[in-house]
Amino acid sequence: MADPNLPPIGRQPSVRQVAPSIRTPWYGNIVRYDDRDGIQSGGERWTTQQAAAILQRGLDPLTCEAMEVRRQAVNAEVWSPVGSLPAVFAFDCPIIKRMAGGKVKVIAPDGQPKIVFANGWGHHPIRRPSQPEDGFSQARILGAGGSGARPVFSTTRRPIR
Repeated sequence: MADPNLPPIGRQPSVRQVAPSIRTPWYGNIVRYDDRDGIQSGGERWTTQQAAAILQRGLDPLTCEAMEVRRQAVNAEVWSPVGSLPAVFAFDCPIIKRMAGGKVKVIAPDGQPKIVFANGWGHHPIRRPSQPEDGFSQARILGAGGSGARPVFSTTRRPIR
């Protein structure tokens, strides 16, 4: 397995890939960023949404505890060739609290609370480089719970087990 801890290429893509019905916590409004090849980097430490959430929670934006949260890009954001791992984006996120099970609750770039892993990943990273026969859709902008965190709905009246 390959090491997914690649150096970040930036904070977020300039063109956001969003769906109206899905929350996208890893996009925020960065003030004074540099745009290089469609990737936003630099700028203010907190997004405008994070700054508002910090003040709303009564934290000090200059001294609050923070961690770098990483996520892998989806192919619609940054194309990665066959045989390589996806590019990595990274954001500084203020820590709300440390939780049991090695997880941390942070303020995501969209200003909402998000649970991430203590090692800094927003989700389990892909460790196997893509292969030519892979026909996958890489929709990995989930959270630490992944697809298991989605509610299960049943169309029958029997209890879900």
